[in-house]
Amino acid sequence: MAAIGILGMGTMGAAVGTALKTFGHRVLTDLGGRSEVSVQRAIERGIEVADSLNQLMTEVDILFSIVPPDQALPVAETLAGASAGISEKPVFVDANAVAPQTVQRMVLVCGNANLPFLDGGIVGGPPNGAARPRLYLAGSHTDAVASLDGQAFDHVVLHGQAGQASMFKMLYAGLTKGLNALLVNQLMVAERAGLFEAYVEELAVSQQALLSRAESVIPRMPADAERWTPEMREIASALGELDLPTGFHRAAERIMQRLASSPFATETRETVDPGRTVRDTLRDPCARNVK
Repeated sequence: MAAIGILGMGTMGAAVGTALKTFGHRVLTDLGGRSEVSVQRAIERGIEVADSLNQLMTEVDILFSIVPPDQALPVAETLAGASAGISEKPVFVDANAVAPQTVQRMVLVCGNANLPFLDGGIVGGPPNGAARPRLYLAGSHTDAVASLDGQAFDHVVLHGQAGQASMFKMLYAGLTKGLNALLVNQLMVAERAGLFEAYVEELAVSQQALLSRAESVIPRMPADAERWTPEMREIASALGELDLPTGFHRAAERIMQRLASSPFATETRETVDPGRTVRDTLRDPCARNVK
């Protein structure tokens, strides 16, 4: 069994830690600077808390970073610095929703520190029982995590350099979360134009799958919107590097900002009000603040 570190005790990180523990691994985290919610998740799931980042890096074989996109590069820089003086360094797996350009900066930072780096991208929801997300992997050191395949994640190894796994994540999230943002915008337009009921009635007849998706995801989106805002920026950056239009995902970023300004954004995935409707979510006046 391996000793595995996880930085980030959000819903995904905590669930990954729990899944790995069920397979007998020792799972550790560092909670420096983390929220009370994250601290509580780690405690409830019995994840071992290291006394310091240096202790964490010294004692684990593999170290996953599962943090909001805008924290991914700073985390890599901190780990590279903390690894100085450690003779046997863990394999650092960046499993965040970031653009390939961000990954290349991490590769440089970690390479200068001789910290083994592996590019990863998570597709799917947190592991729960037999259901697991896919972990796309690219670059060197994929063999170092091969023994974990089928535990917290189902691994998919992409043939190519570091950045390919993150580009795959950008492709996937650009579609799924981008579609969610489009649904928010269209239904908000309908509400403000006084056409909400007629629009929903038409969707129920001709676009039932999209309406069902909207009813399922929109009430839960404010809980994730703050984290998804920088993710939209990363997606736009990735598209821009390929000389493709970025405007849609820049607009999606602004939609996420609107949702993040709502009082509902204080909820977590665990505390989302299951009875709140799409219309209640979009009517909130605080969602109008960001232009």
